[in-house]
Amino acid sequence: MKLESGTIIGGRYRVVRQIGQGGMGEVYAAEDMKLHGKLRALKVTSSAVGREQDRSAEEAAILMRLNHPHLPLIIDYFSSMEGDVDCGFGCEIMVMDFIDGMTLQAYSAASNGVLESAEAIIAIGVQLCEALRYLHVQQPPIIHRDLKPTNVMIDSTGFVRLIDFGIAREFKAGKRQDTVMLGTPGFSAPEQEGDNQSDARTDVYGLGALLYYLLTGGRKYDAQLGVRAPSTTISPIPSELTAVLNRMLDERPACRFGSMAEAKRALETCLKEPSDRLIGGSLAKPGITSDRNLKRKRSIMVASFSPGAGATFVTITLAHLLDQKGLSCAAIEYPELEPEWHALLYERQQPRQSSHSFTAQPWPGKYRSVLSKSRRLQWYALEPDPKPDEAEAWLKYRFMLDGLACPVIITDVSSHWTTPELELQLTQCDRLILVVDPYVAKWTTQRLAAVDRIQYERRKANRPTYLIANKDVPFRRRSEWLSMLANRPICSVPSLPPEQWADLLWSGEWATSHKAWQPMLGRAFQPLLRELAALWSHDSE
Repeated sequence: MKLESGTIIGGRYRVVRQIGQGGMGEVYAAEDMKLHGKLRALKVTSSAVGREQDRSAEEAAILMRLNHPHLPLIIDYFSSMEGDVDCGFGCEIMVMDFIDGMTLQAYSAASNGVLESAEAIIAIGVQLCEALRYLHVQQPPIIHRDLKPTNVMIDSTGFVRLIDFGIAREFKAGKRQDTVMLGTPGFSAPEQEGDNQSDARTDVYGLGALLYYLLTGGRKYDAQLGVRAPSTTISPIPSELTAVLNRMLDERPACRFGSMAEAKRALETCLKEPSDRLIGGSLAKPGITSDRNLKRKRSIMVASFSPGAGATFVTITLAHLLDQKGLSCAAIEYPELEPEWHALLYERQQPRQSSHSFTAQPWPGKYRSVLSKSRRLQWYALEPDPKPDEAEAWLKYRFMLDGLACPVIITDVSSHWTTPELELQLTQCDRLILVVDPYVAKWTTQRLAAVDRIQYERRKANRPTYLIANKDVPFRRRSEWLSMLANRPICSVPSLPPEQWADLLWSGEWATSHKAWQPMLGRAFQPLLRELAALWSHDSE
Protein backbone atom coordinates (compact mmCIF):
# COMPACT_ATOMS: atom_id res chain seq x y z
CA MET A 1 0.00 0.00 0.00
CA LYS A 2 1.45 3.34 -1.05
CA LEU A 3 1.10 6.85 0.38
CA GLU A 4 -1.25 9.09 -1.59
CA SER A 5 -0.40 12.69 -2.47
CA GLY A 6 -1.65 14.98 0.29
CA THR A 7 -1.25 12.39 3.07
CA ILE A 8 -0.11 14.05 6.32
CA ILE A 9 2.60 12.24 8.29
CA GLY A 10 3.05 13.04 11.98
CA GLY A 11 0.94 16.16 11.64
CA ARG A 12 3.82 17.87 9.86
CA TYR A 13 4.88 16.32 6.54
CA ARG A 14 2.54 16.45 3.54
CA VAL A 15 3.34 13.90 0.83
CA VAL A 16 3.91 15.37 -2.63
CA ARG A 17 4.67 12.30 -4.74
CA GLN A 18 6.67 9.08 -4.83
CA ILE A 19 10.19 9.59 -6.18
CA GLY A 20 11.79 6.18 -5.72
CA GLN A 21 11.22 2.53 -4.95
CA GLY A 22 13.42 -0.39 -3.97
CA GLY A 23 13.45 -3.68 -2.19
CA MET A 24 13.65 -1.95 1.20
CA GLY A 25 10.67 0.39 0.67
CA GLU A 26 9.53 3.54 -1.12
CA VAL A 27 10.83 7.12 -1.04
CA TYR A 28 8.53 10.14 -1.23
CA ALA A 29 9.01 13.88 -1.54
CA ALA A 30 7.08 15.73 1.15
CA GLU A 31 6.57 19.32 2.26
CA ASP A 32 7.50 20.31 5.79
CA MET A 33 4.46 22.37 6.79
CA LYS A 34 6.25 23.85 9.81
CA LEU A 35 9.03 25.26 7.60
CA HIS A 36 7.02 26.95 4.82
CA GLY A 37 6.84 23.84 2.65
CA LYS A 38 10.54 22.96 2.61
CA LEU A 39 11.03 19.66 0.81
CA ARG A 40 11.98 16.53 2.71
CA ALA A 41 12.52 12.92 1.65
CA LEU A 42 10.46 10.23 3.39
CA LYS A 43 11.75 6.68 3.29
CA VAL A 44 8.86 4.34 4.07
CA THR A 45 9.25 0.67 4.90
CA SER A 46 6.33 -1.58 5.79
CA SER A 47 6.32 -2.71 9.37
CA ALA A 48 7.56 -6.27 9.70
CA VAL A 49 8.39 -8.71 12.42
CA GLY A 50 11.69 -10.15 13.44
CA ARG A 51 14.86 -9.25 11.56
CA GLU A 52 13.18 -6.96 9.00
CA GLN A 53 11.80 -4.70 11.73
CA ASP A 54 15.15 -4.71 13.51
CA ARG A 55 16.94 -3.69 10.29
CA SER A 56 14.67 -0.68 9.74
CA ALA A 57 15.21 0.52 13.30
CA GLU A 58 18.96 -0.16 13.00
CA GLU A 59 19.22 1.96 9.84
CA ALA A 60 17.48 4.85 11.59
CA ALA A 61 19.71 4.49 14.63
CA ILE A 62 22.84 4.54 12.47
CA LEU A 63 21.84 7.62 10.48
CA MET A 64 20.63 9.59 13.49
CA ARG A 65 24.12 9.82 14.93
CA LEU A 66 25.93 10.63 11.67
CA ASN A 67 26.73 14.05 10.22
CA HIS A 68 28.72 14.24 6.99
CA PRO A 69 28.20 16.22 3.72
CA HIS A 70 28.18 13.03 1.61
CA LEU A 71 25.58 11.28 3.81
CA PRO A 72 21.85 12.01 4.20
CA LEU A 73 20.82 13.99 7.26
CA ILE A 74 17.98 12.31 9.15
CA ILE A 75 15.50 14.83 10.55
CA ASP A 76 12.70 12.77 12.02
CA TYR A 77 11.65 9.17 12.58
CA PHE A 78 8.21 7.64 13.01
CA SER A 79 7.25 4.15 13.99
CA SER A 80 3.74 2.79 13.65
CA MET A 81 4.29 1.22 17.06
CA GLU A 82 4.42 4.74 18.51
CA GLY A 83 1.07 5.74 17.00
CA ASP A 84 2.58 8.81 15.30
CA VAL A 85 1.96 7.69 11.73
CA ASP A 86 -1.44 8.32 10.18
CA CYS A 87 -1.06 6.59 6.80
CA GLY A 88 -3.53 3.73 6.97
CA PHE A 89 -1.04 0.88 7.35
CA GLY A 90 1.80 -0.16 9.58
CA CYS A 91 5.14 1.30 8.55
CA GLU A 92 8.42 2.80 9.65
CA ILE A 93 9.25 6.27 8.23
CA MET A 94 12.54 8.13 8.17
CA VAL A 95 12.43 11.84 7.29
CA MET A 96 15.64 13.06 5.63
CA ASP A 97 16.89 16.15 3.84
CA PHE A 98 15.85 16.21 0.19
CA ILE A 99 18.50 15.67 -2.50
CA ASP A 100 17.69 17.19 -5.89
CA GLY A 101 19.41 14.82 -8.29
CA MET A 102 19.36 11.28 -9.63
CA THR A 103 20.93 7.95 -8.79
CA LEU A 104 24.17 6.94 -10.47
CA GLN A 105 22.22 4.26 -12.31
CA ALA A 106 19.88 6.87 -13.81
CA TYR A 107 22.85 9.18 -14.42
CA SER A 108 24.63 6.46 -16.37
CA ALA A 109 21.47 5.57 -18.32
CA ALA A 110 20.89 9.23 -19.23
CA SER A 111 24.40 9.27 -20.71
CA ASN A 112 23.73 6.07 -22.70
CA GLY A 113 26.17 4.34 -20.39
CA VAL A 114 29.10 6.58 -21.34
CA LEU A 115 30.02 9.28 -18.81
CA GLU A 116 32.17 12.28 -19.63
CA SER A 117 35.57 10.82 -18.76
CA ALA A 118 37.44 8.42 -16.52
CA GLU A 119 38.49 11.43 -14.43
CA ALA A 120 34.84 12.33 -13.76
CA ILE A 121 34.19 8.79 -12.55
CA ILE A 122 37.31 8.85 -10.36
CA ALA A 123 36.06 12.10 -8.81
CA ILE A 124 32.84 10.29 -7.87
CA GLY A 125 34.95 7.54 -6.28
CA VAL A 126 37.04 10.04 -4.30
CA GLN A 127 33.89 11.60 -2.83
CA LEU A 128 32.57 8.18 -1.84
CA CYS A 129 35.92 7.39 -0.23
CA GLU A 130 35.42 10.39 2.03
CA ALA A 131 31.94 9.25 3.05
CA LEU A 132 33.03 5.66 3.66
CA ARG A 133 36.13 6.69 5.58
CA TYR A 134 33.87 8.70 7.91
CA LEU A 135 31.71 5.61 8.46
CA HIS A 136 34.70 3.38 9.09
CA VAL A 137 36.24 5.62 11.79
CA GLN A 138 33.06 5.56 13.88
CA GLN A 139 33.19 3.60 17.12
CA PRO A 140 32.25 0.91 16.40
CA PRO A 141 32.97 1.17 12.64
CA ILE A 142 29.97 1.17 10.30
CA ILE A 143 30.25 -0.98 7.17
CA HIS A 144 27.88 -0.01 4.35
CA ARG A 145 28.02 -3.37 2.46
CA ASP A 146 25.74 -2.33 -0.43
CA LEU A 147 27.60 0.08 -2.73
CA LYS A 148 25.60 -0.03 -5.96
CA PRO A 149 24.46 2.59 -8.51
CA THR A 150 20.96 2.94 -7.04
CA ASN A 151 22.36 3.72 -3.58
CA VAL A 152 24.35 6.80 -4.65
CA MET A 153 22.84 10.10 -5.78
CA ILE A 154 24.48 12.87 -7.78
CA ASP A 155 23.18 16.43 -8.05
CA SER A 156 23.52 19.03 -10.80
CA THR A 157 26.95 20.15 -9.54
CA GLY A 158 28.42 16.64 -9.48
CA PHE A 159 28.22 16.32 -5.68
CA VAL A 160 27.40 12.76 -4.56
CA ARG A 161 25.59 11.33 -1.54
CA LEU A 162 25.51 7.77 -0.23
CA ILE A 163 21.82 7.32 0.49
CA ASP A 164 20.77 3.78 1.47
CA PHE A 165 21.88 2.13 4.70
CA GLY A 166 19.33 -0.69 4.66
CA ILE A 167 21.94 -3.44 5.20
CA ALA A 168 24.70 -1.41 6.87
CA ARG A 169 26.06 -2.98 10.05
CA GLU A 170 28.40 -2.18 12.91
CA PHE A 171 31.69 -4.06 12.90
CA LYS A 172 31.84 -6.42 15.87
CA ALA A 173 35.35 -7.30 16.95
CA GLY A 174 35.93 -11.00 17.53
CA LYS A 175 33.07 -12.21 15.32
CA ARG A 176 34.13 -14.62 12.58
CA GLN A 177 31.31 -13.88 10.12
CA ASP A 178 28.24 -11.71 9.51
CA THR A 179 25.01 -12.75 11.18
CA VAL A 180 23.06 -12.30 7.95
CA MET A 181 24.55 -12.61 4.43
CA LEU A 182 23.27 -9.67 2.43
CA GLY A 183 24.46 -7.75 -0.62
CA THR A 184 23.82 -7.17 -4.30
CA PRO A 185 25.28 -9.68 -6.79
CA GLY A 186 27.91 -8.03 -8.95
CA PHE A 187 28.74 -5.46 -6.26
CA SER A 188 29.09 -7.42 -3.02
CA ALA A 189 32.45 -8.74 -1.86
CA PRO A 190 33.07 -12.53 -1.71
CA GLU A 191 33.19 -12.52 2.10
CA GLN A 192 29.56 -11.34 2.19
CA GLU A 193 28.61 -14.80 0.94
CA GLY A 194 31.22 -16.80 2.84
CA ASP A 195 32.60 -17.42 6.30
CA ASN A 196 34.25 -14.05 7.01
CA GLN A 197 32.97 -10.91 8.71
CA SER A 198 32.51 -7.71 6.68
CA ASP A 199 34.96 -4.92 7.46
CA ALA A 200 36.31 -1.75 5.81
CA ARG A 201 37.87 -3.80 3.02
CA THR A 202 34.39 -5.07 2.09
CA ASP A 203 33.42 -1.51 1.16
CA VAL A 204 36.72 -1.09 -0.72
CA TYR A 205 35.62 -4.00 -2.93
CA GLY A 206 32.09 -2.59 -3.32
CA LEU A 207 33.46 0.81 -4.38
CA GLY A 208 35.75 -0.83 -6.92
CA ALA A 209 32.80 -2.76 -8.39
CA LEU A 210 30.73 0.43 -8.57
CA LEU A 211 33.50 2.34 -10.39
CA TYR A 212 33.94 -0.56 -12.81
CA TYR A 213 30.20 -0.43 -13.56
CA LEU A 214 30.42 3.28 -14.41
CA LEU A 215 33.60 2.91 -16.46
CA THR A 216 32.20 0.10 -18.61
CA GLY A 217 28.80 1.52 -19.42
CA GLY A 218 26.81 -0.56 -16.95
CA ARG A 219 28.71 -3.88 -16.86
CA LYS A 220 28.93 -5.73 -13.56
CA TYR A 221 32.38 -6.92 -12.52
CA ASP A 222 33.25 -10.55 -13.32
CA ALA A 223 36.23 -11.87 -11.39
CA GLN A 224 36.99 -14.40 -14.14
CA LEU A 225 37.40 -11.63 -16.73
CA GLY A 226 39.19 -9.18 -14.45
CA VAL A 227 39.38 -5.42 -14.92
CA ARG A 228 39.17 -4.75 -18.62
CA ALA A 229 36.77 -2.66 -20.64
CA PRO A 230 34.38 -4.54 -22.96
CA SER A 231 34.74 -3.94 -26.70
CA THR A 232 31.53 -1.87 -26.63
CA THR A 233 33.15 0.77 -24.39
CA ILE A 234 34.26 3.86 -26.31
CA SER A 235 37.63 4.22 -24.56
CA PRO A 236 39.81 1.78 -22.57
CA ILE A 237 40.28 2.09 -18.83
CA PRO A 238 43.59 3.94 -18.18
CA SER A 239 46.38 1.54 -17.16
CA GLU A 240 47.06 3.29 -13.82
CA LEU A 241 43.36 3.09 -12.93
CA THR A 242 43.23 -0.56 -14.00
CA ALA A 243 45.95 -1.32 -11.45
CA VAL A 244 44.02 0.47 -8.68
CA LEU A 245 40.79 -1.35 -9.51
CA ASN A 246 42.54 -4.73 -9.65
CA ARG A 247 43.69 -4.21 -6.08
CA MET A 248 40.30 -2.95 -4.88
CA LEU A 249 38.57 -5.97 -6.45
CA ASP A 250 40.94 -8.66 -5.24
CA GLU A 251 38.98 -11.64 -3.89
CA ARG A 252 41.32 -11.78 -0.91
CA PRO A 253 40.53 -8.98 1.60
CA ALA A 254 44.15 -8.92 2.80
CA CYS A 255 45.32 -7.97 -0.70
CA ARG A 256 43.01 -4.95 -1.04
CA PHE A 257 43.69 -1.46 0.24
CA GLY A 258 43.49 -1.63 4.01
CA SER A 259 41.42 1.55 4.39
CA MET A 260 39.43 4.08 2.45
CA ALA A 261 42.17 6.64 3.03
CA GLU A 262 44.56 4.40 1.08
CA ALA A 263 42.00 3.82 -1.67
CA LYS A 264 41.40 7.56 -1.96
CA ARG A 265 45.12 8.34 -2.30
CA ALA A 266 45.44 5.66 -4.99
CA LEU A 267 42.50 7.03 -6.97
CA GLU A 268 43.80 10.59 -6.72
CA THR A 269 47.11 9.54 -8.30
CA CYS A 270 45.06 8.72 -11.44
CA LEU A 271 43.77 12.29 -11.72
CA LYS A 272 45.43 15.03 -13.76
CA GLU A 273 43.87 17.69 -11.56
CA PRO A 274 42.39 17.79 -8.02
CA SER A 275 39.03 16.05 -7.73
CA ASP A 276 37.33 19.07 -6.18
CA ARG A 277 37.87 21.02 -9.42
CA LEU A 278 35.80 18.46 -11.27
CA ILE A 279 32.80 18.97 -8.99
CA GLY A 280 30.64 21.64 -10.57
CA GLY A 281 32.81 21.52 -13.69
CA SER A 282 33.30 18.66 -16.13
CA LEU A 283 31.58 16.25 -13.75
CA ALA A 284 28.33 18.18 -13.77
CA LYS A 285 25.98 17.01 -16.51
CA PRO A 286 23.76 19.70 -18.09
CA GLY A 287 20.10 19.01 -17.52
CA ILE A 288 20.71 16.37 -14.84
CA THR A 289 17.86 17.77 -12.74
CA SER A 290 15.58 18.65 -15.62
CA ASP A 291 12.10 17.24 -15.51
CA ARG A 292 12.22 13.84 -17.20
CA ASN A 293 8.44 13.88 -17.60
CA LEU A 294 8.75 16.63 -20.22
CA LYS A 295 10.14 13.99 -22.58
CA ARG A 296 6.61 12.63 -22.74
CA LYS A 297 4.70 15.93 -22.54
CA ARG A 298 4.97 18.88 -24.90
CA SER A 299 5.86 22.18 -23.25
CA ILE A 300 4.92 25.68 -24.41
CA MET A 301 6.37 28.65 -22.52
CA VAL A 302 5.01 32.17 -22.95
CA ALA A 303 7.28 35.11 -22.08
CA SER A 304 6.89 38.87 -22.29
CA PHE A 305 9.70 40.58 -24.18
CA SER A 306 9.40 43.40 -21.64
CA PRO A 307 7.31 43.97 -18.48
CA GLY A 308 3.62 44.38 -19.21
CA ALA A 309 3.77 43.15 -22.83
CA GLY A 310 0.97 40.66 -22.15
CA ALA A 311 2.27 37.11 -21.70
CA THR A 312 -0.45 36.40 -19.14
CA PHE A 313 -3.16 37.63 -21.50
CA VAL A 314 -1.76 35.54 -24.36
CA THR A 315 -1.42 32.41 -22.17
CA ILE A 316 -4.98 32.50 -20.84
CA THR A 317 -6.48 33.46 -24.21
CA LEU A 318 -4.52 30.74 -26.02
CA ALA A 319 -5.64 28.12 -23.49
CA HIS A 320 -9.31 29.13 -23.96
CA LEU A 321 -9.01 28.96 -27.76
CA LEU A 322 -7.34 25.56 -27.67
CA ASP A 323 -10.11 24.32 -25.39
CA GLN A 324 -12.73 25.58 -27.82
CA LYS A 325 -11.02 23.53 -30.55
CA GLY A 326 -11.36 20.41 -28.40
CA LEU A 327 -7.63 20.15 -27.54
CA SER A 328 -6.69 19.16 -23.97
CA CYS A 329 -4.01 21.15 -22.19
CA ALA A 330 -2.90 22.49 -18.82
CA ALA A 331 -2.13 26.18 -18.24
CA ILE A 332 0.22 27.05 -15.38
CA GLU A 333 1.26 30.23 -13.61
CA TYR A 334 5.03 30.02 -13.10
CA PRO A 335 5.96 29.62 -9.40
CA GLU A 336 8.23 32.69 -9.18
CA LEU A 337 5.52 35.12 -10.34
CA GLU A 338 3.34 37.27 -8.13
CA PRO A 339 -0.03 35.45 -7.80
CA GLU A 340 -2.41 36.94 -10.39
CA TRP A 341 -4.33 34.14 -12.02
CA HIS A 342 -6.43 33.50 -8.93
CA ALA A 343 -8.14 36.86 -9.35
CA LEU A 344 -8.37 36.54 -13.15
CA LEU A 345 -9.89 33.06 -13.15
CA TYR A 346 -12.06 33.12 -10.03
CA GLU A 347 -15.58 34.54 -10.27
CA ARG A 348 -16.02 37.07 -7.43
CA GLN A 349 -19.21 38.84 -8.38
CA GLN A 350 -21.49 36.36 -10.17
CA PRO A 351 -20.64 32.75 -9.21
CA ARG A 352 -23.53 31.26 -11.18
CA GLN A 353 -22.07 32.58 -14.44
CA SER A 354 -18.50 31.56 -13.75
CA SER A 355 -16.84 29.13 -16.17
CA HIS A 356 -14.39 27.98 -13.50
CA SER A 357 -14.42 26.43 -10.06
CA PHE A 358 -11.51 25.86 -7.69
CA THR A 359 -10.70 22.41 -6.37
CA ALA A 360 -9.46 21.84 -2.86
CA GLN A 361 -6.54 19.62 -3.89
CA PRO A 362 -3.24 21.07 -2.67
CA TRP A 363 -0.32 21.06 -5.07
CA PRO A 364 3.38 21.44 -4.30
CA GLY A 365 4.53 25.03 -4.51
CA LYS A 366 1.14 26.22 -3.18
CA TYR A 367 -0.82 25.84 -6.42
CA ARG A 368 -4.57 25.66 -6.62
CA SER A 369 -6.24 23.70 -9.38
CA VAL A 370 -9.07 25.31 -11.36
CA LEU A 371 -11.51 23.30 -13.45
CA SER A 372 -13.15 24.66 -16.60
CA LYS A 373 -16.60 23.59 -17.76
CA SER A 374 -15.24 21.46 -20.62
CA ARG A 375 -12.87 19.46 -18.34
CA ARG A 376 -10.35 19.46 -21.22
CA LEU A 377 -8.66 22.56 -19.85
CA GLN A 378 -6.88 22.51 -16.49
CA TRP A 379 -5.74 25.71 -14.79
CA TYR A 380 -3.04 25.81 -12.10
CA ALA A 381 -2.96 29.15 -10.33
CA LEU A 382 -0.69 30.22 -7.49
CA GLU A 383 -2.32 30.59 -4.11
CA PRO A 384 -3.27 34.26 -3.52
CA ASP A 385 -1.43 34.43 -0.17
CA PRO A 386 2.27 34.38 -1.20
CA LYS A 387 4.62 32.42 1.05
CA PRO A 388 8.27 33.29 1.72
CA ASP A 389 10.56 32.76 -1.25
CA GLU A 390 11.56 29.13 -1.63
CA ALA A 391 14.75 27.89 -3.23
CA GLU A 392 12.81 24.77 -4.16
CA ALA A 393 10.07 26.54 -6.15
CA TRP A 394 11.31 25.23 -9.51
CA LEU A 395 11.68 21.72 -8.09
CA LYS A 396 8.09 21.72 -6.80
CA TYR A 397 6.92 23.05 -10.15
CA ARG A 398 8.58 20.02 -11.78
CA PHE A 399 6.87 17.69 -9.32
CA MET A 400 3.53 19.17 -10.26
CA LEU A 401 4.26 18.67 -13.96
CA ASP A 402 4.99 15.02 -13.22
CA GLY A 403 1.47 14.58 -11.88
CA LEU A 404 -0.34 16.15 -14.85
CA ALA A 405 -1.99 13.90 -17.43
CA CYS A 406 -2.36 16.56 -20.16
CA PRO A 407 -0.37 16.07 -23.37
CA VAL A 408 0.50 19.78 -23.65
CA ILE A 409 1.49 22.19 -20.86
CA ILE A 410 1.47 25.97 -21.29
CA THR A 411 3.43 27.98 -18.74
CA ASP A 412 3.22 31.75 -18.28
CA VAL A 413 6.60 33.14 -17.18
CA SER A 414 5.66 36.78 -17.98
CA SER A 415 8.76 39.00 -17.92
CA HIS A 416 10.53 37.10 -15.10
CA TRP A 417 12.82 35.05 -17.34
CA THR A 418 16.15 36.90 -17.14
CA THR A 419 17.81 34.47 -14.70
CA PRO A 420 20.17 31.81 -16.13
CA GLU A 421 17.81 29.04 -14.99
CA LEU A 422 14.77 30.51 -16.76
CA GLU A 423 16.78 31.41 -19.85
CA LEU A 424 17.79 27.75 -20.07
CA GLN A 425 14.14 26.67 -19.77
CA LEU A 426 13.11 29.04 -22.55
CA THR A 427 15.89 27.57 -24.68
CA GLN A 428 14.83 23.95 -24.08
CA CYS A 429 11.01 24.03 -24.19
CA ASP A 430 9.24 22.55 -27.23
CA ARG A 431 7.63 25.82 -28.31
CA LEU A 432 8.47 29.35 -27.16
CA ILE A 433 6.09 32.29 -27.56
CA LEU A 434 7.59 35.77 -27.12
CA VAL A 435 5.05 38.54 -26.63
CA VAL A 436 5.98 42.10 -27.64
CA ASP A 437 4.05 45.35 -27.45
CA PRO A 438 4.61 48.81 -29.03
CA TYR A 439 6.18 50.29 -25.87
CA VAL A 440 9.81 49.85 -26.90
CA ALA A 441 11.05 52.20 -24.16
CA LYS A 442 11.02 49.12 -21.89
CA TRP A 443 13.29 47.09 -24.20
CA THR A 444 16.64 46.90 -22.42
CA THR A 445 19.99 45.88 -23.90
CA GLN A 446 20.11 43.00 -21.40
CA ARG A 447 16.80 41.58 -22.66
CA LEU A 448 17.72 42.12 -26.31
CA ALA A 449 20.98 40.21 -25.84
CA ALA A 450 19.21 37.42 -23.92
CA VAL A 451 16.56 37.03 -26.64
CA ASP A 452 19.32 36.80 -29.26
CA ARG A 453 21.03 34.03 -27.26
CA ILE A 454 17.81 32.10 -26.73
CA GLN A 455 16.74 32.29 -30.37
CA TYR A 456 20.22 31.31 -31.59
CA GLU A 457 20.25 28.17 -29.42
CA ARG A 458 16.69 27.29 -30.40
CA ARG A 459 17.46 27.62 -34.11
CA LYS A 460 20.43 25.24 -33.68
CA ALA A 461 18.14 22.69 -32.03
CA ASN A 462 15.28 23.21 -34.54
CA ARG A 463 12.92 24.38 -31.81
CA PRO A 464 10.30 26.87 -33.10
CA THR A 465 9.99 30.35 -31.60
CA TYR A 466 6.93 32.51 -32.29
CA LEU A 467 6.57 36.26 -31.86
CA ILE A 468 3.17 37.78 -31.07
CA ALA A 469 2.61 41.50 -31.59
CA ASN A 470 0.23 42.30 -28.75
CA LYS A 471 -1.78 45.48 -28.05
CA ASP A 472 -1.51 46.26 -31.74
CA VAL A 473 -3.12 49.57 -32.74
CA PRO A 474 -2.85 51.68 -35.92
CA PHE A 475 -0.29 54.39 -35.13
CA ARG A 476 2.06 56.44 -37.31
CA ARG A 477 5.28 54.54 -36.45
CA ARG A 478 3.73 51.03 -36.43
CA SER A 479 5.79 49.75 -39.39
CA GLU A 480 8.97 50.96 -37.69
CA TRP A 481 7.99 49.08 -34.52
CA LEU A 482 7.42 45.83 -36.42
CA SER A 483 10.69 46.23 -38.34
CA MET A 484 12.60 46.28 -35.03
CA LEU A 485 11.60 42.67 -34.36
CA ALA A 486 14.10 39.97 -35.30
CA ASN A 487 11.33 37.77 -36.81
CA ARG A 488 8.02 38.57 -38.42
CA PRO A 489 5.24 38.13 -35.81
CA ILE A 490 3.07 35.07 -36.40
CA CYS A 491 0.09 36.89 -34.86
CA SER A 492 -1.06 40.44 -34.39
CA VAL A 493 -3.48 40.82 -31.47
CA PRO A 494 -5.50 44.07 -31.38
CA SER A 495 -5.60 46.20 -28.26
CA LEU A 496 -8.91 45.75 -26.44
CA PRO A 497 -11.06 48.76 -25.40
CA PRO A 498 -10.01 49.33 -21.77
CA GLU A 499 -13.47 50.21 -20.42
CA GLN A 500 -15.14 47.07 -21.77
CA TRP A 501 -12.14 44.95 -20.80
CA ALA A 502 -12.31 46.17 -17.19
CA ASP A 503 -16.06 45.48 -17.04
CA LEU A 504 -15.50 41.95 -18.36
CA LEU A 505 -12.75 41.18 -15.85
CA TRP A 506 -14.81 42.47 -12.95
CA SER A 507 -17.65 40.19 -13.99
CA GLY A 508 -15.32 37.22 -13.74
CA GLU A 509 -15.19 36.51 -17.50
CA TRP A 510 -12.39 36.49 -20.07
CA ALA A 511 -12.01 38.18 -23.46
CA THR A 512 -12.99 34.97 -25.29
CA SER A 513 -16.45 35.09 -23.71
CA HIS A 514 -17.22 38.49 -25.31
CA LYS A 515 -19.50 37.91 -28.33
CA ALA A 516 -17.70 40.42 -30.55
CA TRP A 517 -14.17 39.73 -29.35
CA GLN A 518 -14.25 35.94 -29.51
CA PRO A 519 -14.28 35.64 -33.35
CA MET A 520 -11.79 38.50 -33.63
CA LEU A 521 -9.34 36.78 -31.24
CA GLY A 522 -9.91 33.45 -33.00
CA ARG A 523 -8.83 35.01 -36.31
CA ALA A 524 -5.86 36.78 -34.72
CA PHE A 525 -4.54 33.59 -33.08
CA GLN A 526 -5.39 31.29 -36.01
CA PRO A 527 -1.81 31.14 -37.49
CA LEU A 528 -0.40 30.16 -34.08
CA LEU A 529 -3.18 27.62 -33.45
CA ARG A 530 -2.38 25.91 -36.76
CA GLU A 531 1.31 25.67 -35.81
CA LEU A 532 0.60 24.31 -32.35
CA ALA A 533 -1.87 21.68 -33.55
CA ALA A 534 1.14 19.54 -34.49
CA LEU A 535 1.89 19.00 -30.79
CA TRP A 536 -1.31 17.01 -30.29
CA SER A 537 -0.78 15.03 -33.49
CA HIS A 538 2.73 14.06 -32.30
CA ASP A 539 1.29 12.91 -28.99
CA SER A 540 -1.19 10.58 -30.72
CA GLU A 541 1.51 8.91 -32.86
